[in-house]
This record gives sequence, structure tokens and C-alpha cells, in this order.
Amino acid sequence: MSGNRVIARRYELTSPIGRGSMGEVWSGYDQRLDRRIAVKLLPPTKLAEADDPQLLTKRFVREAQLTAKVEHPGVPAVHDVGTEGDELFLVMQRVSGDDLADVIAERAPLSVSWAASIAAQIAAVLDSAHEASLIHRDLKPHNVMIADSGTVKVLDFGIAAVLEGGHTKLTRTGESMGTPAYMAPEQAMNNTATPAGDLYSLGCVLHELLSGERVFDAPASLGVVQKHLSVPPTPLRERGVAVPAELERLVLDLLAKNPQHRPENAREVYRRLLPYLPAPEDSVTAVDSGDPTAPYRHPHAPRSSRHRPEPTETPGEESGEVPAADPREAEERIRSEQQRANELVDEARFTQAAELLRSLLLDRSLRQQLTPDRRTKIRRNLATFHFLGGDYRAALEEYTTLLAELDDESGVSTASVLECRFMAATCRMELGEHQLAARELRSLLNEYLRLLPGELERILEVRVQLATLLSNTGETDEARQLLRQVLAVATTEESELHAEQARRMLARLDELGR
Repeated sequence: MSGNRVIARRYELTSPIGRGSMGEVWSGYDQRLDRRIAVKLLPPTKLAEADDPQLLTKRFVREAQLTAKVEHPGVPAVHDVGTEGDELFLVMQRVSGDDLADVIAERAPLSVSWAASIAAQIAAVLDSAHEASLIHRDLKPHNVMIADSGTVKVLDFGIAAVLEGGHTKLTRTGESMGTPAYMAPEQAMNNTATPAGDLYSLGCVLHELLSGERVFDAPASLGVVQKHLSVPPTPLRERGVAVPAELERLVLDLLAKNPQHRPENAREVYRRLLPYLPAPEDSVTAVDSGDPTAPYRHPHAPRSSRHRPEPTETPGEESGEVPAADPREAEERIRSEQQRANELVDEARFTQAAELLRSLLLDRSLRQQLTPDRRTKIRRNLATFHFLGGDYRAALEEYTTLLAELDDESGVSTASVLECRFMAATCRMELGEHQLAARELRSLLNEYLRLLPGELERILEVRVQLATLLSNTGETDEARQLLRQVLAVATTEESELHAEQARRMLARLDELGR
């Protein structure tokens, strides 16, 4: 059994993500729905430290209501909110991607198309939030993520204020909320929260995306605030940043000291960013994970893969920089996590089980323990767990990788290779890739008959699956031939299931006159 904490008899906490203004954030799993989640906790210690615990509790509960109110793909969905003992918890969609602050640190200054794509998506989120009478109040790179799909997600509406009347003010007079480097002058001066303040923060973010530098810096927070209040921002091109004049003008308008001199609303900001967004492309090609231009270049396009590629190890480069784990500790971790994965499968929690095995394969500190043979066994189980959970695309990716690994190993049995090919073909069949599946099943049938004629059960299964595909695509003559072959050789008790399938399919074909 796992030692992980479970709250509300449903949400398993696996590892901490970080701390925010409203408590701790954990990654975890919804045991009932077998999906990844993020859980925000407000622990009793946080309440005890607060000047006004009741206000903090109201603010936390209100976060769930406010965030759930914004229906936009750029806002993580809220799944649940409740109490566990003396703690409050908020369950949200877990976003797989990169923190915008990390993207800036690694890649800034960004290209105009990247910066505009990020800013435009943020503007679209702010427009939806402001239409719902919500203000973010703390927009900054650490509160923005770029999902693997390229969709920009705005996080932490936990300190949002309500524009319309009739609700409790969640911020007391004199309590400044926000981050100095991205705080509008009026918010810093008197804690006034308006949509224009969010636009000022967006201007700070856009400036940093394009230049790689914050609008203002100072040794202390007070110095930063004073500059936001009184110092005009230096235009980007005077800083040596090559940007179009109109884009520079937009940044300066967003950073206007007077809120009335800023763009009228987030929708206007989006409109002014349109000329710098990439145009839709005719071809659907693979895009880099986390590319914010992808939603504009390939709007609503199908994704080729939801899984990030595994890092490749090059001798003498990054692979040597990760120290090997202590052998005894590594063995214990491998053993316990494989055992835990099997327990999860018994509970039909396939997503979490697969995640455990994938984490083992990705951990380069375990490379000494994970010999090729051992990696193969773990990956085979990983593929199987995806398959059992109905995630055929992920299973196909793992079976494809497994075939490449088997090809590199010596002494691999023919049965193992053919079994892996059969499972990959079955995945293609389930995914509707009928032509590819039929081609592979035909090849497999010949291989089994030639190399492993004694594998009667598998030969019958291949024939039935191939006949199913062919009957679906109108190739009924070949399908009938395969089904009759099944009936001719299915003479054992073990093969009766395949024989019964063949009889039903033949009867159905006769009934339909095909």
C-alpha cells in the first residue's frame, strides 16, 4: 500500500509542487476517476499565522468559486473544493507544461511571434475574467504556464477581487496584494484593483518577454514600487530590442501611469497583437512541445502525441552529470514502485500505475540498476497498463519504443517480438488505423505460421482480428476465408472462444448479405 496521504477518501497527494499565496500546492491523482490533479491546501498553521483566519478561509473558498466562474481553456478547471479536518483543499486540473518564468530565464528575449502569442492568449483569458467581473491582481510569469499543447494557462486567481457589488471584499484596507515588479501604480499606491491594473501587469510581462529584462529593477521592493509610480519606462527600441514600432507603442500604452491612458480593455490588447500572431498553416506538422504559436498556426489541430519524448543520453554529455543513486536505495525504489504499480492496476488506476513506471524509466540516476533487460520488462508493463486503461495511443507509443529496444538486444525470443507487434497492431485497430493494422496483422499471421506454428491460440486470435477489420472495410471474401480457417482448426477446448466468435461473425455476414 502507498504511504501517500489521501484526502476526502479520494484525492491522493503524491509530491509537492510549491507554495503560493494561498497555501501549498501538490500534484496527485483522483482515485475515483483515475486522472492527474493538482491540489491546493490551506493548512491549519497557515490559518493560525493569519491576522484574520476567517478572512483567509473566506478568500480560499472564494478562490474556487472565482476560478470556476471563468470558463476559458486558458484557466485550469476546478474539480472540487472542501475541508479535510482543519484543512481546506481545492482540487484543480493539473497542467503539464513550463512555468513562463522558466521560459523567460532560458529563452528570453523571445521572438516577436512567441511573445505576441503568449501575450494574446493571456489577454484572451483576462477578457473572459473581466467579463465575469473578476480581476487577477497578481499577473506575473510565475502565475502563467505554457502547456505542452502551446496553450497558455493563467494560474492563481486566489487573490482575485470582485468587481460587482454584493460580495465580501476579500482584501482589507491597507493590505497590498500583488508582486512589486508587475504591480500597477494605483494598486501599489492605494490597493485599487481594476481591469486596467491587470493590463499594466500584462504590459510588464510583455516587456520582459521581448527584452528579457523587467521594466524596473531595484535592490529593494520599495525602490521597484517607487519607479512604477514615477519613472517613465524606457522604450524597448531604446534598450536595443528590435521590435516593430506599433508593438513598442502597445507596451508603452499598457505601462501608462494613468489607468485611463491604457488600452480600453483586454480585447483591445488582443486586437493590437493580431498583426504579430502567426498565420494558420495549411500543413499539419509536428510542433515542439510548449510552442505558444501552435494554437495560432494549427488551430484546434489534433495532437500527434501527449507524451514528451524521453531524453536521449549522449556519452560524455548530460548523461554523465547525473550521479548514480545508492545501489541499495535504488533497488528498493525500483522494487517498491513496481509493486505499487501492480497494486494500482488491481484497483483499476491505470494512469497512476503507468506514471510510476514511466518515472522509473526517465530517472537517469537508476541507469546502473536498469539494465536493458530490466528496462524492457518495465516498458512492457508500462505499455500493458496504458492498454488496459484504454489509452491506446500511449500504449502504441510504448510498444513502438519497445520494438526498437528489442531489436537492439541480443537473445530476444521470436515470441516476444511477435507479441509486441501484435499488441501494437491491436492498438492501431482500436485507434481506427485500420489499413495499417490490417497490413501488420497479415504480416504477423504469416510470421506466426512460418516461425511459431505451435502458437495456435495466438494464430486464431490474429485471424479473428484480421477478419473483423476486413469485414468492417468491405473485404468480406477474405474475412470469410479467415473465419472458416478458424473453425477448421479450432478443435480444442481452449480455442472454442475463437470458434464461437467466428461463428457469430459468419452469421452476421450472412444476415447482412455480405
